[in-house]
Amino acid sequence: MRVVTGFDTDFIPSIGNPTFETDYPGDPDDELLVVETDDGARGYPVSILNVHHIANDTVDGVPLVVTYCPLCGTVAAYERRIGGRELTFEFGGKIVENNLVMRDEETGSEWKQSTGEGLNGELAGEGLDLYSSRMSTWEAFQIDYPNGTVLQRPDHSGPYLFQQFAATTTGLLEHPAGREVMDAAFSLVRAANLARDPEDGTREVSVSPFMKLLTGVVELRGWISDADSPDGSGDAYADVTSVFEREDTFGYLDLHGGPEQWEADGPDDLTAKTRVLGVTVDDDAVGFARPRVEAAGGLVRTTVGETDVVVFDADGTLVAYEDPGFPFERDADGTVRGDGTTWDPATGNSDDGRSLDRLATSWTYAYAWQTDHAPSSFYQVEVTDATA
Repeated sequence: MRVVTGFDTDFIPSIGNPTFETDYPGDPDDELLVVETDDGARGYPVSILNVHHIANDTVDGVPLVVTYCPLCGTVAAYERRIGGRELTFEFGGKIVENNLVMRDEETGSEWKQSTGEGLNGELAGEGLDLYSSRMSTWEAFQIDYPNGTVLQRPDHSGPYLFQQFAATTTGLLEHPAGREVMDAAFSLVRAANLARDPEDGTREVSVSPFMKLLTGVVELRGWISDADSPDGSGDAYADVTSVFEREDTFGYLDLHGGPEQWEADGPDDLTAKTRVLGVTVDDDAVGFARPRVEAAGGLVRTTVGETDVVVFDADGTLVAYEDPGFPFERDADGTVRGDGTTWDPATGNSDDGRSLDRLATSWTYAYAWQTDHAPSSFYQVEVTDATA
């Protein structure tokens, strides 16, 4: 297990008191994680979660942590309580296997963001329960939930250090020699850690002595490009996620190593950053890659653990429900019919007033799903799925 430590907690500032409004100053195709409520729904824009990674919220009396890790693409909502004890989460100053580590303020225990697993501390071995949610766009959210509200940006002037660094990385990778500069900086970090600890220096890397170096790289990018560096005067929520979406980058580049495990064991028909819907029931987990669901006609039925599951391709994303037991058919225009009525696969609602039971799921990159589970945990297409 590769670990990167030594980040300051405020390198990625979590949201502790979220506010919501009906307006959102974003683009129609901006992604949101949607949590339905008794009176509508709440949308959590990825553009805001990308900056803060963690939002502590309470929905219909249930304390939740809504979280996103751009390194591995995991977005999920968890109940933030263990045994009746409510927890408040922040960035834990670590990254494990290209995944954010969260820390609860109450016990100091550390948690793996992509699985909700307690890693260290008093609550090690415990697990946070996934809460029902789905991905949507701002445009679709307004149609599906006319009374829905959207997470707002906390008051802050200028970019946070994480955003400055991500923007710098993006800028350098777009420069002909920029990657060489980034590789050199991270090689220095790794070499210093190996010199300090020859046995484990590449397995657990500390960036604590190098935070000033990271700040210097931000300034260096401006010097190399003969442009103003992102010094705090820009938009704190400017989109700089593209560096993490690139197929040739895994987390913080050379600091985290490369895609060796994916190249050795990953499915041939998927890329490392294919988006995957993760369905976990008890100890069984299945990752549904969208290309495979599309190949099955946009509708698949299977069993996860002892739960019968139906997965739809809806509005450009995937949604999973408990299988109600009757057949579904999907028309060429995407209309889903079943049991004498038409169904909206995105919301699970039918024209005659019924609703499917949505499963609690997560959304992640294929390589991260494989790391957390196994190559065999990806859903395999069966030709009879669409009409079974």
